[in-house]
Formats: sequence, C-alpha cells, structure tokens
Amino acid sequence: SPTASPPTTSPTTPSGGGGGGDDSDDPCFAGTELVSLESGKQVALANVRVGDRVQVATASGETAFSPVVFVPHKANSKQSTFVELETSMGRTLKATPTHLIVAGQCGEAMSLVRAKDISVGDCVKTVAGEDKVVASETNTGFGVYTVVTAEMSGYVVVNGIVASSFAQLHFLPNMYYNIHRALYNILPQELMGSDVMESINMGFYKVAAGALALATMRSE
Repeated sequence: SPTASPPTTSPTTPSGGGGGGDDSDDPCFAGTELVSLESGKQVALANVRVGDRVQVATASGETAFSPVVFVPHKANSKQSTFVELETSMGRTLKATPTHLIVAGQCGEAMSLVRAKDISVGDCVKTVAGEDKVVASETNTGFGVYTVVTAEMSGYVVVNGIVASSFAQLHFLPNMYYNIHRALYNILPQELMGSDVMESINMGFYKVAAGALALATMRSE
C-alpha cells in the first residue's frame, strides 16, 4: 500500500486534524471539496457528518464506501493556506500544503506525497486511474475539514482523487484513530459527533502526544 514520504517537520498533532499556531499548519482539505456518498450524491466536506458512508480507497487500491467515524473539525471559518491542484481530466483538489495525496511520476509506483511537493507533470491517483497534474497554485481560503472513516487504510476519495485523511505522517495518526473506530462500534452515533467526543478526543490526543514525545526522547 502507499506509504508517506519522509516528513521534514513533525506533524502538528498525531490526529492529523489539529489546531496549530499559524494558518498553514492545519492539515486538512478546503470545506468546499466533495466526497461521494454511497447513495450516489456528492457532499461538501463541510457538510459531512458521522455515519455518512463516503467513498474511500482500501489498502489494496480498490474503492469502497465506509462510514465516517469522526470529524476532527467542527464547522469553522479558519483561514488557511491551500495548495490547489488541477489535472488533465479537469479534476481539482484544494488541500493544506502538508496534506498527503497519493501521487508520483506518471507510469510509476505512487506513494503519499505532501500537496506542496506535487509538481506539474506528476500524476495523482484517481478513481479512474492516474491523472497528470497540469497546474498547481497556492492561495488562501477559509474553512478546514477532514474526515476519519472506519476503513483501516486511512485513505479517502476527495473530488475523485485518492488522499490520506492526514498530513505529514500517515501511519501514526491512522493508528491513533483506531480508538475512534472501535468506539464507533459501541457508542451511539450521536455521541461520536458530539462536543463530548471532541473533548474526549483531546484527552486521547494529550496522552498519545505525551507517549510519542517520551518515545522520541528515549530514542535520541
């Protein structure tokens, strides 16, 4: 399965959807970007709710539909820097600079690459196969969103393009959200989308961040 390119900096949070300091470090998509529901409808990320079955990509590369188990960001108008990619097939994708997208040189194996590191002439993976990037520009927008699904790969399809739900690192935040995937199976759906769950998530994050920091110190 695709693996993330080595990051040059540490992620803002292990959850991949944290609230960092400046306007460019919140790893997400623009709220206007679309995901496909199992019903066939398309919905903007800003309007996705826990329980919605959205299109994802499995570790083997196939597409499927999986329920959203957690939405890291509530409705927001946070200002952020976005990289907007355009492909030869007319697809576009607007994500924060460090968000991970399945990409690479056309005709070769693809991996998870930060949006800002994808160049014109590279290819991204879509539901229809690889698609060449013909334009990349950086702009400013408002509203940052991502979703975490029950699909264990951690890949989601946005605007028909395969991407990670996370930024900078994929493996660690994806493992972290196994907690939420487990809770989704035992807790009421309404609770998973509530302010209470957001508070619980912050508690989980503090524990995970502390453990990660301790492990890093011991390895140095």
